[in-house]
Amino acid sequence: MIIAIFTIIVSPIDSKGKIVHYLSKIFSGGILFISGVHLEIKGREKLNPGEKYIFVSNHQSNFDIPILMRAVPNVLRFVYKKQLTKIPIFGWGMYLGQYIPIDRKDVRSALASLKKAAVKIKKGISVAIFPEGTRSLDGRIGDFKKGIFVLAEEVQEKIVPVCIKGSINIMPKNTFRIKPGKVTVTFYDPLDFKKDKNFLQQIRQTIIRGYDQ
Repeated sequence: MIIAIFTIIVSPIDSKGKIVHYLSKIFSGGILFISGVHLEIKGREKLNPGEKYIFVSNHQSNFDIPILMRAVPNVLRFVYKKQLTKIPIFGWGMYLGQYIPIDRKDVRSALASLKKAAVKIKKGISVAIFPEGTRSLDGRIGDFKKGIFVLAEEVQEKIVPVCIKGSINIMPKNTFRIKPGKVTVTFYDPLDFKKDKNFLQQIRQTIIRGYDQ
């Protein structure tokens, strides 16, 4: 709530989102420290902190957001469920902090949200997406929804496959119990967008191979 209040205060003067980014880094680091989460990061040397990317990650836990916020060196925003915007202060902070609300039940609205995300990327802000659409119940990586193609084709920026392993043990779906433990985040080589129906499957297979290893 404190971070959300600061976000609301600085949002009018933070057009590039850097202040909010650093506030989110502090928040995420605090959450992981208090929860006893040890983060191992692989492949971060493949990323240029000054570049903008579309990060495509598997999704296992609510902890995936602070985990990626801590692991990614770039100014980063997430696509989040639109209903969260209605939460007083917290939701307002997310919206004013330039996070991207998406209505998964309304295809037209969802596409409009992805277009807004493209505008943010063009301004220099990277975006992280969980293309499974929801958290995994058993760790297995589900099918990827095609909305990412709308975003990727719009901006033509590099796509970074990301594999998160271990967060499901920290806080599985449908529970609020937190267990300390280790989480590994692996970044793979940034890929140029390809208008190919198999491209999304290639990204998914890269993440699956990393998770199985």
